[in-house]
Amino acid sequence: MLEKSVLVDGLSVHYKIAGEGSPLLILHGWGSSSISWAEFQDSLSLQGFQVIVPDLPGFGLSAPPATVWGIAEYTALIFGLAEKLGLQKFSLAGHSFGGQIAIQFAASHPEKIEKLILLAAAGIRKEPGKEAETVRFVAKFFNFFLSPIPSEGLKDFVRRICCRFIGRQDYAKTKGIMREVMAKVIREDLTHIFAHIKAPTLIIWGDKDKITPLEDAFVMKKHIKNSYLGIFPGAGHRIRAEAPKKLAETMVTFLRQ
Repeated sequence: MLEKSVLVDGLSVHYKIAGEGSPLLILHGWGSSSISWAEFQDSLSLQGFQVIVPDLPGFGLSAPPATVWGIAEYTALIFGLAEKLGLQKFSLAGHSFGGQIAIQFAASHPEKIEKLILLAAAGIRKEPGKEAETVRFVAKFFNFFLSPIPSEGLKDFVRRICCRFIGRQDYAKTKGIMREVMAKVIREDLTHIFAHIKAPTLIIWGDKDKITPLEDAFVMKKHIKNSYLGIFPGAGHRIRAEAPKKLAETMVTFLRQ
């Protein structure tokens, strides 16, 4: 496995690349990075695929964006990365937040996608968006009330307590501009573009997922043409960590069809 960095629109993007064969780009979820996918990436690369896993901007070794990004900006970044790597057409997989980007990319650039794999993908935001509004409120609270506090340690302590209370510890771990990025992306609903996805699509979900509800999988299956749904009994949101062997086998079978 090789580790490299490339400039995409002036932003340094770190990525891992392994294997040879049909290209597969994997987009990790929020708070993750290419490191957590390394073992899984190696196993897939031995099956005749060139597997590329970037650190999305703001995660791992990739620089954070200078402004508050949404899914459109992350999608443009992935398009630029594909161009830099010479990927004319490739398969795309995305988990959770990465799945949200993958949905937008597949709908916006159907000519680039061979096959699409959505792993507990985010992208369905139900009205009135209680979770998103809660996180946005907490973000405003932090910015207004915690900014005068000189101690970063005290700020982090208060932040962890608040986020534990609202059940969003991932927000507590998020720093700087990425807090505003998170508050933005979790408000973006992509349901209206599902029908624009043309590539054969595999939707994989754990039936114990408490982050992205299983009902979202059925909505995606209904609106994405030429899609297939695989439900993993006993698995939660972290499918790659909870059922790595079954996930790899399922993905390889689909990609080889």
